[in-house]
Formats: sequence, structure tokens, C-alpha cells
Amino acid sequence: MNSIELISAFSGTDASHYKSLFTFSEGNEIVDIEIYAIGNNDANAQYSGKWEIWKQTHIILKLITADGYEGISGVTSYNVGSFSDACLIELKSIASELCLLRTIDPVSIGLILAQIRPELSDLAKSSIDIALWDLLAKRANTSLASMLGAKRNSIKTYASLPCYESLSDYNDAVKRYAKMNYKVFKFHVWGDLNKDTLLVNFINKEFKNSDYRFMIDLESTYSLGEVVKLARIMDQNLFIFIEAPIDDCLLQQYRELRGMLDIPIIPDGFDDYSAEFINQGIREKSWDAGRFDVTIAGGISESLKLMILANEANLPIEFQSWGYTLVQLANLHLMLACERSQYFETPTPINVYKFAMKSGILFDQGFVFNPKQPGLGIEVDWDLLATADYYKKG
Repeated sequence: MNSIELISAFSGTDASHYKSLFTFSEGNEIVDIEIYAIGNNDANAQYSGKWEIWKQTHIILKLITADGYEGISGVTSYNVGSFSDACLIELKSIASELCLLRTIDPVSIGLILAQIRPELSDLAKSSIDIALWDLLAKRANTSLASMLGAKRNSIKTYASLPCYESLSDYNDAVKRYAKMNYKVFKFHVWGDLNKDTLLVNFINKEFKNSDYRFMIDLESTYSLGEVVKLARIMDQNLFIFIEAPIDDCLLQQYRELRGMLDIPIIPDGFDDYSAEFINQGIREKSWDAGRFDVTIAGGISESLKLMILANEANLPIEFQSWGYTLVQLANLHLMLACERSQYFETPTPINVYKFAMKSGILFDQGFVFNPKQPGLGIEVDWDLLATADYYKKG
């Protein structure tokens, strides 16, 4: 299908009124491309006590058309030890071919890229696809969520906390973000049953009579038996999700966990997110909700296809959106276009991920809102990018 057909199939409404925007002309051809790789040390994060600290390289792509429109996107490369320009180099290698294309339709371009550059990474595909959708929504003078058939204008959000060194660090973080009106929190934990048990017991006691709610992300470091032991001490009035309890490929064990536990189970979704994988998880009844990141799974086009599968099976999707603001926004727009996702993930420390953005995601009283500007809904301070700890322009 083409992009118009894809929007229609996803939203359930006829999107043919957008057809002219997806039709190629000399005015909307891509004439210039800019690529940036930036990284800041204050965004370094540890997601499990069993893992090393990850450096996050933010790759920003800008597509410029003959008539002056700009489509932008941001994706994240995770590396241990140093920042990486691998995705920048990959995008740079295909820039001239993008400028030669005689279509502006993201789905059609995806099919062409699959033929001429089958080795292109999902990260690079996501970068190109999201920038194209941003460009087209700007042409329509509407938010991307609205173009996709937005079902709502806002969604609840939670503060997603990295792995800390001590119980007091977790406690301080909850209290700090609670002052900002967050009421839901996700913990990335140590991956050690004894230490994580102490944390769960602490939460059970410290927040027993509060209106706060918690998720716990085990980053696939546990065995099935360990998950059961930890889950059975969780206060079910406080804990609302267990994420990535075991390796994502263990779909039958996920189904067993669901049968043994009352707390909802969701996968990691970072490495396994294909249509085949999601269909298999649906058949096995492995999860209470699926999970993936738009900026990793191939962009808006591929994510819409995955959402069609999930919607047909009545499977909610709880999106990842850890990363800089452009990464968050790509996921936010798809969340607003579907009604089954419950929460938007806000990575912390919050200000760290707003780097070089002229405006942030609209937040109020525990909700994030559909941006008022067209497209992804944000402007980049291009000059400020050069002040990052790591900076490279392609």
C-alpha cells in the first residue's frame, strides 16, 4: 500500500484528502540534506546494575525541499565507551540517492530503499521515514498525530528513572519528580533478586497510602522463577507493570508468567519488534501489552503497520520513548493516534533530553499534549548543536 492507504487502514477513516501532499512535483523534491551526530555526557545512563553505562548519540536528519520546507527527525545510537557516528555515516552514504528520488511518499521511498540499499539499518530507515512524515505534516499545516487520525489530544505520562546506586537515590528521585506533578514512576533496577527485593519492599512501605504508581523494568535479566518471587511481594495497588522480566524470545515463558501473576507483563521490545515477532506474541498470548520504539522499528510507516496488527488483535502497545525530544515526539504522535496506549515515557533527567530544542513537550498535571506546531511540533536550535560534548556534521 502507499502512505494514503496506510493512514486510512490505521485510522479507519478515508485519508484521500491528503493525496496531493504525497504527490511528487519539482517543488517538493529533496534538494539538500543535513545530518548531525551529537552527544552529551550528562545523558549517559545505566539501565540495569548488570550493564555498563551507555552513551547516547543523537542523530538528527534534516531534509530540505525545493520550496523551502524542512523535515526533521531524531534517533538514538547506544554505545559503550564512546559516542558513535556510524548512523551519520550510513545516512550520508545514501543522501545523494534520496535527492534523486521522484517520489515524496514515505512508504514508496521505503520500498525503493529496500531494493537499492537492503543493508540499511532500521535506525537509518527510521530516521529517513520520520523526517518524511514530519515534512508532509508540515505541508498539511497539521500535527503528525492529527494527520494520522488522532484519537485524543493528551496522554498520561510517567517519569522513567535510570538505575541508581541506592534506595535513597530512588526515593529522592520520586520525590523530586512528584514535585513536578508526576504520579507514575518507572524504575530501572539492579537485576539482582536480593537488592531488587529490598527496593520493592521499600516502595511497598514508603508509598503504601500514596496515590503514586510504579513500574519496574528488569531489562530481561531475570529467570522466570526470580520474576515470580519478586512479583509476589509487590503491592498490587502500587505496581502496575513489569517490563522485560525475561528475554523477549521466551514467548511461552511470558505466557506462563501471565498465568501466574496478576500484575501486567510487557516485553522489552528494543531488539525484537518485527511483524512476525508481534504476531507470534499475539498467538502465544505472551503479553498484556506489546512494546516497541518508533525510532528503532523503521519509522512511522513500519510502526503503523505494526499498530494495525496490534489493533486487530486488541493488543495495547506501550511505546518506548527514551531519548532526546525528537525521539520522544515521534513516539508521542503515534500514541495520540491510537487509544489503547496508556502512558507516555518521560526519560530523566528531563532537562538533559531537551538539549538544543527551542521548545519542549507540553506537560501539565501528569499529562503530555499534542504539540500546537505542525509536523513533529518542535524547532531545533541548530547553532546550539555545536556546543554538545560530541558534535559532528555530515
